[in-house]
Amino acid sequence: MNTNQPRHEDEPLRVLLKEWKAKPSLPPSFREQVWRRIEQAEARPMISVTLWTVWTNWIAAVLPRPALATAYLTVLLATGATVGWAQARHVTEQVRDDLSARYVRLVDPYQSPR
Repeated sequence: MNTNQPRHEDEPLRVLLKEWKAKPSLPPSFREQVWRRIEQAEARPMISVTLWTVWTNWIAAVLPRPALATAYLTVLLATGATVGWAQARHVTEQVRDDLSARYVRLVDPYQSPR
């Protein structure tokens, strides 16, 4: 059901709007100004942005948001703790194996190392 049906008193307005044509006029020397701007833009040197600048700008934009900063910090701490735990476990196993071999050699000097 269409409730926006045209009314009869809007008919003159619709006819007038159909006849109306916009004729924008450009300022004088518009084309020359456009080409001058293009030439100036091409003449400017390219600005190189370092990765460090991008990184610091991103940090400055993200960290003022407390919820997002907390989420990043939580993920980074969890990742660091997991990697640290895995490395510590690996080192502990190596030390345990080394100490076990030393103990066996201490108790039985004729025992060959593994």
